[in-house]
Amino acid sequence: MANLEKQADEIFALQSIFDTKFCLLYGNTQYEILIDFDLDQTFVVRCNDKISILHHLPPFSLIIYYHDRYPSDDPPSFILSCCYFSKISLKNLCQKLDTHPFIKGEVCVYDWIELIKQEITTELTLDTTVDDQMNDPRVLNGYLPENIDQIYQHLIDYNKEREEKQFQNQLQTCLICSNTIPGNDCIRLHRCGHFYCRSCLNSYVQMTLKNGRFGEKLLCPQNHCQKPLLPNEIKQIIQDEQLYQRYERLTLQQALESMSDVIWCPRCQSAVLSGNGDDNLAICDQCRYTFCKKCREVFHFQETCPKDYLIKQLRLRQFETIRKQQKEESERTRKEQEKDRKRLTKQEEKAKAELARLEKQKKLAAERELLRQGYREVTIDLSEEDTLLEEILNAERMEALNTQQCPNCHVRIEKNGGCLHMHCSRCDYNFTWPTSEGPQDPKINSLLYHSSSAQSVESIREEINKKFDAPEASKENENVVINNRSFIGSAIVKRVKACPNLSCQTLNVKMGDDNWMTCNECLEQYCFSCAEPINGLQHFKRKCDRYTSL
Repeated sequence: MANLEKQADEIFALQSIFDTKFCLLYGNTQYEILIDFDLDQTFVVRCNDKISILHHLPPFSLIIYYHDRYPSDDPPSFILSCCYFSKISLKNLCQKLDTHPFIKGEVCVYDWIELIKQEITTELTLDTTVDDQMNDPRVLNGYLPENIDQIYQHLIDYNKEREEKQFQNQLQTCLICSNTIPGNDCIRLHRCGHFYCRSCLNSYVQMTLKNGRFGEKLLCPQNHCQKPLLPNEIKQIIQDEQLYQRYERLTLQQALESMSDVIWCPRCQSAVLSGNGDDNLAICDQCRYTFCKKCREVFHFQETCPKDYLIKQLRLRQFETIRKQQKEESERTRKEQEKDRKRLTKQEEKAKAELARLEKQKKLAAERELLRQGYREVTIDLSEEDTLLEEILNAERMEALNTQQCPNCHVRIEKNGGCLHMHCSRCDYNFTWPTSEGPQDPKINSLLYHSSSAQSVESIREEINKKFDAPEASKENENVVINNRSFIGSAIVKRVKACPNLSCQTLNVKMGDDNWMTCNECLEQYCFSCAEPINGLQHFKRKCDRYTSL
């Protein structure tokens, strides 16, 4: 096929594809194609520190010149033109087209167009770089670094224009009546972008004006939208000329009322400039009426306006009333605080008296308990005093803690965690904690030991020495006699009992509730209750209980 036929076929195909974007310039050898870029939804244009999201860009111009050797031998000549491409970018694009693979005998213009579209995908940056090299003669209209601000604004304006045309050419749904109407019959508000049909907006504006809302108070009808309508939008919406004049008059009046140096004449209701003078004189330019700025009455020559005097007197009365109320409130608060203080003092005194009464009752009850007990005493060798007191404290500690006796050897075992299975390390006997012999919930009567504040052997010995004058006694026979007429003495006497072996007579301490005692000195077994020697369990079955509390 001859070159002219292939050129004609390519022109016909490009005309079919680009339609109005294709334009023949000179015969069938020169034409221009306007290329539109396919932009993403998040296409960004950057210019210095400014960023904008655009959906449309001005078309890219590609001018093609055919010659006799195309497409059999060489590609056609071309010229690139784009206002938002720098001269450097256009020159680089020319080099890409030159190096693009060309197949002899095949047309290539459409491939060039696709290559140009790939230059912009998701972002466009208006660069300020300056190239000192010679420009390519095939480059037209590339922007210069000093013009990037104008180019940036041009892109934003073009995008708005295209979006407005696209909006008008499509069917839209009114946000008030939900009717589907052409976009050119809708009015889209500039500040917020909401759009409505003309009839709905006209009814809304008329109703709002009749309710006394105008100027900046005339807002978009969309819920939660606080953007006011622009004056040119209101003029476009209102079809009634008289209503629009009323809107302008009310808006002007509102603006004048918001000005601090404008007042209204009480006779003709015209605006009057109050001036910056210290006097209260105001003169209307329309009716020449002279009046006072403060009270709006006929001008008076008093230095103080009667209205100001009345306001001052009212403020003084109000101040006196408030001060009197504050004084009464302060006095009332003081009396209530004094009353509360006295009430709290009485409650504290009553609580202290009740506490003293309870302490006295407790002391009397303890004294009566001591009197009810039969008199008993034990004689302790001072050389064994510390050892005996240590054993008594250990016995009371074992009762105060979570302990039980081994069912086999009767030694006290403490449980501080784990399962219910227990193993006695003394006799290798295994048992379950709840089924151990003896009482399950023994009553603890710990007089000397408390987990929060346990007494020491030294403190108990000092207390004994104070009660029974042990130092004087120790000088004679090195023994101390302790009876059950004191709290400490009662605790010691209850807890110890001498071995029934006449050759031993060692004091042994009862551990827990078990009355089966074994002398620490001679290993004699005896009953703690009756102090008789025993041999096995037969004694406890016939005579005494094995387990009794102190």
